[in-house]
Amino acid sequence: MNAGLLLETFRMAGLALVANRLRTLLALLGIVIGVATVIGMVSLINGFQRSFQQSIRSLGSNTIYIRRIRPGVQFSFGVPDSLKQRRAFTMADAEAILAHSPAVKAISPWKFPFDDLRLSYREKKTKLTFVYGTNHDHLLTHGYELERGRFFTDQEVERRASVVVIGRDTRDAMFGNRNAIGQTVHVGTIPFTVVGEFTSKGKLLGNNFDEVAVVPYTVIDKYWAAPPSAPPWFPKRGELFLDAIAVSPDRSEEAQREISEVLRVRRHLPSNKRNDFVVFTDDAFLQLYNTVTGGIVALMTLISSIALVVGGIGVMNIMLVAVTERTREIGVRKALGAPRRAILAQFLVEAVVLTAAGGAVGVALGAGISALVKAVSPLPTYVSLWSVIVGLGFSALVGVFFGLYPALRASRLDPVESLRYE
Repeated sequence: MNAGLLLETFRMAGLALVANRLRTLLALLGIVIGVATVIGMVSLINGFQRSFQQSIRSLGSNTIYIRRIRPGVQFSFGVPDSLKQRRAFTMADAEAILAHSPAVKAISPWKFPFDDLRLSYREKKTKLTFVYGTNHDHLLTHGYELERGRFFTDQEVERRASVVVIGRDTRDAMFGNRNAIGQTVHVGTIPFTVVGEFTSKGKLLGNNFDEVAVVPYTVIDKYWAAPPSAPPWFPKRGELFLDAIAVSPDRSEEAQREISEVLRVRRHLPSNKRNDFVVFTDDAFLQLYNTVTGGIVALMTLISSIALVVGGIGVMNIMLVAVTERTREIGVRKALGAPRRAILAQFLVEAVVLTAAGGAVGVALGAGISALVKAVSPLPTYVSLWSVIVGLGFSALVGVFFGLYPALRASRLDPVESLRYE
């Protein structure tokens, strides 16, 4: 088909659609709803993903986590007994890693209490606060900085001193904007002296890193040790989780490999046996997020596809009606020498133009809804180019699929019988 004939085909298709405006609008509804749903939901998922990635980058710690089990295992079909029986780590493991892993810059213990705890100062009390234990290297492994005061010393860790470093929101809840250094607060029912305050760290997926209280890791077993029956994501008495950081971000993979090798040797694991621990970075949390949201995207795509199929059936129905109404016109065109492919192309182009227009309207509607949600709520949204392309392309394919039969039917009409049609 030459360019002139193609342009004429598009012109005739456009005129036919404009001539039946109400019918065209009704046929568009299913396509518009389906594409708008896809764009709206994907923009919400993309927004959360970008927000999550930006939050991880803003933390900037490049932390390497050494744990019993990988994140997300507890959200599956239960934790297998083989994972429950895994033992955690000790400071001897941390010292061995530092001694035999040149790519590791620092390593810190990490432990949290089995109890839910609040901090209080006089009559003021915080919400449930994330309390955990560590040592001075935590500043390196997690990229924390101090706004006021100091961190606790190795000597305070060894003698299990009741000292605490608090986040900004924890400070604000008890002291407002006043300096909390040197004040005595209660962590649960135990008095602690505030020795330092962190600079603001921000939030990530509902976790507020400014609503924290950090104590020497040795204090956790002293006051809030996890019982032997606690789930495997709680380190028991005498056990720790470990956090490490590489000497530079580009050596993170090397550091992870060295850590695994040291721990395998310390745990006497033969070469044919898998690790009974995991070493991972923040990328594991992003993978977990993508796994969770991938199911939501698939479900919403299925629902949207149903709307597109319904819209496609409507397009087919309207195109069949159009073929019937224009039977005499088709007969005249064939009598004047129009080939079958020209008739086929005209009706197929009409269907594609119809669904592509619906796709464009759906993209605009979905993008508008996305912008409205972002403006009036804290939910992040982002309309990606690939989602727009997929929405437009899929709507055009619906036109091809559901417009092909009416177009074939029009092209096969007998010219003599068509001219007789009233």
